[in-house]
Amino acid sequence: MDTFRIRGFIPWSKINNWLRAFRSIWVNTTRPDGRPHAVPVWFLWDGHSLYFISARHLQKSKNLRRQPWIIVHAGDGDDVIILEGRVEIVADRTELERVDAAYREKYVDPGSGAQATIFEPEVDLYRVNVKHVMAWEYGTVANRTDWEFE
Repeated sequence: MDTFRIRGFIPWSKINNWLRAFRSIWVNTTRPDGRPHAVPVWFLWDGHSLYFISARHLQKSKNLRRQPWIIVHAGDGDDVIILEGRVEIVADRTELERVDAAYREKYVDPGSGAQATIFEPEVDLYRVNVKHVMAWEYGTVANRTDWEFE
């Protein structure tokens, strides 16, 4: 993944670590009538792409079938990461199994030890092909940092 910083001072390693540590992100799609739709989801960041699952009947899946561009928000409003990109449904079995293994490791029920899986009925795995990232963090004035991906 070729990346270049277009401005700012936050190192990419910090953003990469934050994305690996967050449990949830907000996925923002556009309804057919133009209204926004935002929901939190569990996700996986592999250092290059962001993955999440969605049942086919849910609003976000319907929106993404019509308009595959997405904005994803991570952070609390003070320490922020915003990712923009186009989504694709993953069909490659090797990629599905790789993502599922990491997802199972990340999402474990603390009471029972049950592991979450991406392999659920009528569910698709989405890969966000990230094109633009912007981030800022609390405590530093004018520190917004942007990255573009080719």
